[in-house]
Amino acid sequence: MKEKDEGDKLITMHYSFPDGTEVTFNCIASIMGEKTTWRIICEDGSWVGRSLNCEGYFPNSINNNKLLGSFETFEDIPTHRIVCAEGDDLLDSVAVHLRNSTCMFRNTEPNVVSFYNDQQITEEVVEFPAGSILVSRCVDIGKYAMIGSSRRRCVGGEWDGQKPVCFGLNQENDYAMEKPPTILFRHQLGPIAQSNDGRLIVYPGTILHMECLWIRRFGAPKWVISHNYRKYPEGWTTDPGRDSQLEYRLSIYHASRDDSGVFTCVTPTRHTHAVEIVVKAVHCPMLPPRRGLNLNTMNTKMNTKVLLSCANGNSLIGASEITCLPSGNWSAPIPICESIECADLINLTDAYLRVSILSREVGGRSVFSCTQGYGLRGPHEAICLSSGDWASPLPTCQEVQCDTPGTPDNGYIQGNGPYKAGDVIQFNCNPEFMMEGQPIIACQENGRWSGTVPKCVQACSYPGTTISGRMSAVKFYYKIGETITFTCDEGLGLKGAPMLRCLRNGKWSNAIPTCVPIPTSSPVILAR
Repeated sequence: MKEKDEGDKLITMHYSFPDGTEVTFNCIASIMGEKTTWRIICEDGSWVGRSLNCEGYFPNSINNNKLLGSFETFEDIPTHRIVCAEGDDLLDSVAVHLRNSTCMFRNTEPNVVSFYNDQQITEEVVEFPAGSILVSRCVDIGKYAMIGSSRRRCVGGEWDGQKPVCFGLNQENDYAMEKPPTILFRHQLGPIAQSNDGRLIVYPGTILHMECLWIRRFGAPKWVISHNYRKYPEGWTTDPGRDSQLEYRLSIYHASRDDSGVFTCVTPTRHTHAVEIVVKAVHCPMLPPRRGLNLNTMNTKMNTKVLLSCANGNSLIGASEITCLPSGNWSAPIPICESIECADLINLTDAYLRVSILSREVGGRSVFSCTQGYGLRGPHEAICLSSGDWASPLPTCQEVQCDTPGTPDNGYIQGNGPYKAGDVIQFNCNPEFMMEGQPIIACQENGRWSGTVPKCVQACSYPGTTISGRMSAVKFYYKIGETITFTCDEGLGLKGAPMLRCLRNGKWSNAIPTCVPIPTSSPVILAR
C-alpha cells in the first residue's frame, strides 16, 4: 500500500498515512446554505476528527461532491463514518472514532427524577463521564405520564435517546375529561415501591388497590390487563374516607408473581394510563455484623429503613439511615464505627492566629482569635468532621486599623493614632461642659469603632456644698435647667437662696447658701 503525497485528493482507500497526517473532507452548501468540513488526524493508528465550518473558496473539481455521515458503534466505541461521494459513485469512506467526551446533565425538568448507579440525582448540574447511563421516571408514575427515553447513555458528549418529560394527568387538571386518568396506589400487608425505570414493584402477599380517578356521573372507566391469570374485582370504592363518586378501584389480593403485567385504566373518552406491575420478593443483602455498630432491625425487605449508631462511643463513618431500594440494593454503603480525632492545630503558618481546641473528637470545636491589632478573616470556629478533618479552611489574621473617629466640639481625645484592632481612646470635655455618650470606645476587628463620638454640651460644674448642710444631688456636672436644693442640720438655718438653677451660660443662678445658728430671741429671717 503506497503513501499519499501532501495536498493530493483521496480517490480510493488504498493508501497508508504516517502518524500525524491530517485529512480534510470538503463539501458544498446544503439546501439550507450550510457548509461543513470534516478534518481527521491520524493518531496512534486511529483516525480522530471533528467537524468545522467551511471557509474560503473550493475548487470546481470538488464542487459536485457530497459529504455524508452516520453514527454507528464499533466495539462499544461511538463512531462517525464519513462517506465522500460524487453522484452515485463512492469516493471515500473513513470511520472516525469519537473522542471520549463527558456529558452535562441539568436536573431542571419538573416532575422527572433521574438515577445514576441506583442513586437519585439531587444536584442541579452534574457532569458525567462517557458511557454513563441515566435512568429516569416520573416523580409519581400514577399521577404523571412520561414522554421520552427512560434510559439514556452519554455518547460523544451528548445524551442519546429523547429527553424525558412528565406531564400531569386529570387530577392535576381538575379531572378534565380530555386528560388521561390518574391512578392512586394503596396497599396493605406488604410494601410497594416505584422502580427507577417507572415500574411498580409489589412484594408477594401484598393487597394492592389501584384507584382510577374519573367523575362518576360521566360514566365508568374500565381496567384492561395484559394477561388472563385471574379475574380482579373492580368497581367504585366504598371504603370509609374514600370518594365513591371519583375512585374506580381494581384490587389485587395477596399478589403473586403471576399477577405481574400491565394494568391500563381506560376512560369513557378512551384516554388511557397504564402501570406495569412486577410482583417480586425484593430483599437487600444481609447487613454484616461490624464491631460496635448497632442496627434497629435486621429486616432486609424492600422499603425497610435501618437506623445505625455506634455503641462504643466511637464516631459513625457513613450514613445513619439506609433504605432497601426496589433494586435490591441498600441506599448507601454500610457505615463503620471508628475512633476519630482531628489533628492538633499546633503548626500554624499565621503567626498572629491563636487557636483554642475545645475537643478533637468528631463534633468537637476549635475557636480562633487574633493577637491585638489584627482581625480574623474567615470562620471564628471549626468543627471536627467524621473524616478526621477540621471543617472549612483555617482563617487568617489581617492587620486592622480604624479611622480617626473625630474630636467632639468643646472636647478632646486621649490617645494618638494609628488605631489598630483592640486599641481604645478616651474622650474628654472642656471645663463647663459635660459629656453625652460613651467616654471610651474601642477599635474592633471589623475596622469599626465600638461606639460613636460623644457630645460635649454646656453644663454647670459642681457648685460645692455648705458646711453643716446637705444638697439634693451631688454630681460632677449638671444639665442646663437642672436645680439643686439645700437644707441645714437641726438647729441651723439657711442664709441665702435655698435653690440654685443651672443657667444657659453654664453658671449657677446664685451662690451657695450657708448654714448659720438660729437666734433664740427672734425668728430667723432668710435673706433673699
